[in-house]
Amino acid sequence: MRLFISYARVDKPYCVQIAETLDIHSTWFDQRLYAGQHWWREILRRLDWCEGFIYLLSADSIGSEYCQKEFKIAQSTGKHIFPVLIRDGIELPAELRELQYVDFTQGLTPEAVKAMLNSIHLAERGMVTSRINLPHAVTVEAPSVPGDAAAVIGKAAEAMELAKFDEAVFMLKQAIERGLKSRFINLEALLTEAETALERQTRMREIELEYKNIAELVKRKRTRSLGCEAFQAFRKDIPNYDPENLAEICASEQIARATQVTTIRPAKSIIPLLEWCDIPPGVLHVAEALKGAQRDTIHVDAFRLSKYPVTNAQYQMFIDDPHGYANQHWWNFSPYAKEWRMLNPQASLPQFQGDDRPRDNVSWYEAYAFTRWLSEKLGLTITLPTRQQWQRAARGDDNRVYPWGNEFDTSLCNTRESRIRQTTLVMRYVNGVSAHGVYDMAGNVWEWCLNGAYDDCDTTTSASRSVQGGSFISAHERAQSSFHFKLSPEYHYGSIGFRLACLLR
Repeated sequence: MRLFISYARVDKPYCVQIAETLDIHSTWFDQRLYAGQHWWREILRRLDWCEGFIYLLSADSIGSEYCQKEFKIAQSTGKHIFPVLIRDGIELPAELRELQYVDFTQGLTPEAVKAMLNSIHLAERGMVTSRINLPHAVTVEAPSVPGDAAAVIGKAAEAMELAKFDEAVFMLKQAIERGLKSRFINLEALLTEAETALERQTRMREIELEYKNIAELVKRKRTRSLGCEAFQAFRKDIPNYDPENLAEICASEQIARATQVTTIRPAKSIIPLLEWCDIPPGVLHVAEALKGAQRDTIHVDAFRLSKYPVTNAQYQMFIDDPHGYANQHWWNFSPYAKEWRMLNPQASLPQFQGDDRPRDNVSWYEAYAFTRWLSEKLGLTITLPTRQQWQRAARGDDNRVYPWGNEFDTSLCNTRESRIRQTTLVMRYVNGVSAHGVYDMAGNVWEWCLNGAYDDCDTTTSASRSVQGGSFISAHERAQSSFHFKLSPEYHYGSIGFRLACLLR
């Protein structure tokens, strides 16, 4: 559905997050720049283009002249109206009281997002009518601005006194565009003052929204640990904002966890959290030319795959070992790897700290050098999984779309839909494992594979290599087990890591 989002500029943080949530639809919202004489013309064009009208309801938007005019046009032309309440303590306009609204006053909770998506889905299917029809369309003029500088200054000053900085910015920009001037008052300076205040106001709304989202995680036992991690990061930027006293809740959680005597690490392991999953032999369904011939299936021999992606703690052992990262021997598998290592004598830091988070910011050359070091350390044949091995482990015998099955579930992995915006502990998603018990094969970090093309496993070249599985910033479609794309082996990003394959002798 084509959707127009109407909002007060101070509520832009809500608007952006909701637009991102609706990325499967075509959404448009006015950037509120008020530049040029064609601004209102573009609003009218987009209102004609849209099929649904999302009205973000706050005291500011209900009192906004341009939001009222946008709503009136959408109402008069029979658009589907989707009211979304984003601020508490407001009285809905009479025209909207007959419609069911979506409650986002507690942030973008799963329940609120589901309610909004369901409303749009039902409207698309024609199962409900969220239209308010009038007998005929009406003509609505652009929001008005006084015709002389004195009147503009008076109304702008009044708006600023009432903290309606969005309204003041609109009037002052339109007045300056029309060439209005005052002999003694600098309209540009007044505009700067209004814009600065509006930015502060908008920033405060953004802080409130981010805090609400974190609070929803902290309040629930299942997500409290993750919420407290997010709150710690939040407090680094915003140290004095904690209206719901999350600090005390998180402190209690930390004490409770410290008193538990549990371990998830295998005893007698010299590499923390290194466990293997047995992947039996099987057939992988493909649709790709191999060695010049079209093939439908590839046989994959039995192998072992690391239960988790390589963690920060594991990779740090490679860096700290005097005979590890610094040893040129591990890079001699390719002239390109040796050259890359000479140009990059120090390993890049991970984007996200924490022993049991997946190690990110690792190039393919570094990942493969790590497997050579670890092979000698453990006396095993360890390498990166090939594309076919990785997909065999993720898709199982039933060719599933996601490691756990064929339906996406945001509670089973860390993708963009989770809105976590950072990596999570590799053992977190116990219900999102593959049929063979492998964790984190969807989301969190992309994972380097040994090869790019199925039939090219030559490690001596600079050929592109595949990454699989999606990441915490990827849409869920990219976390599907069959999806991959190729990157130069020298690339390293905060969203790419790797896991290990162990070949059976």
